[in-house]
Amino acid sequence: MRRDRVNLFSLKTFFLIGGLILYQFGTSLYPFFSPLLGLFFCYAIILKEHEEKTLKVDSLQRYFILSYVVLIELNKGFYLFSTLIFFLFFHSMVVDWIRHVLKCGVCILAIFVASGYIGVYLTNNLLAYIMNKPFYSFSWEYILYIVTDLIIAIILFRDKLL
Repeated sequence: MRRDRVNLFSLKTFFLIGGLILYQFGTSLYPFFSPLLGLFFCYAIILKEHEEKTLKVDSLQRYFILSYVVLIELNKGFYLFSTLIFFLFFHSMVVDWIRHVLKCGVCILAIFVASGYIGVYLTNNLLAYIMNKPFYSFSWEYILYIVTDLIIAIILFRDKLL
């Protein structure tokens, strides 16, 4: 009997997405679990640069990143699409400059992950200021999230930097 790789890929993807959604719901129960916002922000930057280099658009991964980030925003109480707003600004203004100035891959990953959290925090505070709402507080948990996401990003993405 012949094995079908397409079905195996579908099962892996299904369990990965299901596991990440369950993990995201677990982060609302256990606040010390990182919501993986910085990791997915870094992954979005790496995917965007890979698409620009190869001229191939991988829309499935784009939609997966977008939907997971929207789930994080809804779960954590951020403004909807604030991560997308910051990503568009960051990718168009800062990423090329960071690539030009830094040559250390781990340093670049650290900046991408940290800017994912800090930039989204600043974007949400800017939107709260515009809408005359109370500001979000920056706590020590963000540092824990950045360190956790940085370790995972180094494990997953150190060979994927172009």
